[in-house]
Amino acid sequence: MERLRPVYETGVLRLLLRGNSMLYVALLRSTFDPLTGELPREIVEERFSRSLTRLAETGDYTPKEGQTSAEAAHTILQQLTKEGEGDYAWLANSLDVASHRYLYRLTARAHRAIEALDRLEDTTKALSGAQANSIIMEIEHARMQLTADPRERIRLLERDIEERQKQIDELKHSDTLDKLTSQQVGDIIGVIHNTLRGVPIDLRELALEERDNGDNLRRSMQSGSISVEQALGTYHDEYHRSFHESDSGRRFEDAFQVIVTDEGRREIDEAVRDIAQNPYLEGEPGILLAQVRAELKRIYEGIEDVRRQIRISDEAVSRLVRQQTDTHYRTMLDKLHRLFVRASDDAKTHPGSDERPYRTDTGTAQFQALPSRPAKSMARAATAGLDDAPSTNVDAPDLKAMVEMCGPRLTHMIGLIRRDPVKTADGRFVDFAASFNRLPREERRESELIGFLSALRTQDGPATVAWHCVSIDGGERVWRTRPILTTEAALDEIIEEG
Repeated sequence: MERLRPVYETGVLRLLLRGNSMLYVALLRSTFDPLTGELPREIVEERFSRSLTRLAETGDYTPKEGQTSAEAAHTILQQLTKEGEGDYAWLANSLDVASHRYLYRLTARAHRAIEALDRLEDTTKALSGAQANSIIMEIEHARMQLTADPRERIRLLERDIEERQKQIDELKHSDTLDKLTSQQVGDIIGVIHNTLRGVPIDLRELALEERDNGDNLRRSMQSGSISVEQALGTYHDEYHRSFHESDSGRRFEDAFQVIVTDEGRREIDEAVRDIAQNPYLEGEPGILLAQVRAELKRIYEGIEDVRRQIRISDEAVSRLVRQQTDTHYRTMLDKLHRLFVRASDDAKTHPGSDERPYRTDTGTAQFQALPSRPAKSMARAATAGLDDAPSTNVDAPDLKAMVEMCGPRLTHMIGLIRRDPVKTADGRFVDFAASFNRLPREERRESELIGFLSALRTQDGPATVAWHCVSIDGGERVWRTRPILTTEAALDEIIEEG
């Protein structure tokens, strides 16, 4: 009943009890990848049609007499968006003003329904030994961390060291691995499985919240119902509430960022591969390990989904900020034009008047006539020029201030650059742009560093460097900024403070 409680409490059971609910779930899973994505109506109906054709070939779906797959797909799409008395919709749509098309996405209740099915299909029960071990380990760890008496903490730590030393001695003098039973191996893996369960759900809820916040921002921007300041303020308040005040958001900012790095994933995958070499992984322990791998895969996908939603929202915020800046510029430029025209007309109408608010003295000014020929013979002088080779002594910007403004994404980039820096010819400084261009494509996303690059942007010239970024559509975009040179010690200081 505890596993079924979320189904009852959120009204998901009524959604699953609708006719053809299993067919709907299969169609949605095959159409939306990831499930949090948005698709135009034409693409949704086309994918529905292809899926229905394959299901009809395997005998899992029987179309109505005289009805084609395209007609059935259109009818099913209408049923999925239908929401009447006592019924909930599987899909929600919204009009995209930019493309003039309806975009469809799964409702939050549909996500919970699919998640509930995944839980019910998972018939493997957590072992009692695994639960006991997990509880004991967590309580003992909390006890060592939260004990106020320093002497008691020292005693607990020394006891933990003694137990580990005893295990080391047993491994040195006997083959302890042969004493492990299949039940004991299952208990150990069950602890990992219990720890990972529920994490993909938190990530999915976080991605849905960020998607909804970004959708509200884009709709308010397209409709113009509220001002730009109000739209940005509302979005940032929701973002702060989702990622800084909620438990899932804090876990994402703190713990999940470790898994995002290649090094973190490599350590986890290597550990799982080592566990898989245990000779007792047969039967239920092997099934548990397979579920651990599946949970890790879902966690990886959930983290990437959250980051993708954040990048999409960042693009909307950037467009809104550019729109606000352009509006302010055009408004001020129009005011200056009207002011200049008024001042010019007033000066022409009342030349030299002391009573006018714009005194120009153009009526009393006297100008000497320009000479028709030079008084002296002209001498040619060498044209001033710049050195062809730019100097490496470039004033470094205040990177600490930029890290405070741009946040953890710039700190993450600095950490990657510090691991494999590209130095100048004299070996004294780290070349930021050259080091950045050597990073993998997934670490060179333009949307994550647009504020940092905009602050450094300059015109093309001999003293500029190129940043090869990856835009939101996957293409490459080159930013040109002034060079950034700094020392490795400065990078270490920034990483330690971050």
